[in-house]
Amino acid sequence: EGFSFGVDDAWRPAKAPIGPSGTATAPAASGSTSAKDKRLEFHGSEIWDRFRKLFVDAGLLSEERRWLGRTVLAVNQRRLVSLLALTAVHDIMKMNLLLPEVQGKDAPYRGYSAGDVISDHDSALSYLMDHYPKLLPSFNGLDKAEKRSIQFTQCDLCFNFGWFVQAEAPPGATFSLFKAALIRDHKSQLSRQDVALYFVHWLTDLAGAEPTPLGGCEKFVLKFPLEVLNSFLRSFEYAQRITDKTETEVMEAYLKVRWEEHEPSLGPCPVGDAAIAKLRLVCQAQSNAPAILQAFEQLSDEDKEALAMEMARTGTLCQSYSSGMAP
Repeated sequence: EGFSFGVDDAWRPAKAPIGPSGTATAPAASGSTSAKDKRLEFHGSEIWDRFRKLFVDAGLLSEERRWLGRTVLAVNQRRLVSLLALTAVHDIMKMNLLLPEVQGKDAPYRGYSAGDVISDHDSALSYLMDHYPKLLPSFNGLDKAEKRSIQFTQCDLCFNFGWFVQAEAPPGATFSLFKAALIRDHKSQLSRQDVALYFVHWLTDLAGAEPTPLGGCEKFVLKFPLEVLNSFLRSFEYAQRITDKTETEVMEAYLKVRWEEHEPSLGPCPVGDAAIAKLRLVCQAQSNAPAILQAFEQLSDEDKEALAMEMARTGTLCQSYSSGMAP
């Protein structure tokens, strides 16, 4: 309730508006854009399952089986402390007074030479984490594995979420820099759980960019299309696989699940030379997918062949989509 409807002056979560029948008021008919309707729609949506899945994947929560088979969520205190430590320090370098100067023994550092002031606030924080962690007591008190996970959240992964969520780019362009950071900077020591924590941090950072504590999380509830937020949260589960799968394997698995979960149903997952092109078009067209697929079939054979060839390119060496799904 607090996330969707905000809190009162005593910081008690507000409740959903109650109608004459004693149940929560339903949103108005489609087309309404009132804040009240958006809050009701968000509160009654399935988005909470997506949030819970992400927090479990990140190790912040765990699902425990109790007596009579009942499943409850338990907080992983060690992991939560790590997230709170990150929350406490991740934006401190936005104060120019604190920006560090690269010391000679540490140079070069992320393109900065000795004597340079690190102007990028994420790189500045990473510099302290890498070389002077004692200056960040809340971070320094974490164990080695948690430190490594928190340091990863500050990496410049050049990861474009739109490219992945809407299949706008091939696997190489989408994931190669991400994969390289995992191997080069972190020696492949990170797990899916660590990547999930990166996404949690990204999500909370976005949510807090326009803080409205008394009004709930208005950034997501009122200003972010629910369908888009759902797509982002769904994609995180697949992007985490980049730790132990190839770029193309991750992309193919994601494309298939988007087809399978599309409403209304699009039928069996496509096969043949144009399969990948169709899967990507569904992600790009979203609610207009049926019309786009119909239009694709009406193209000339030459145009369909060109799209099938171009959209099935992986953009990375020695990788290809599954046999029977691309030219």
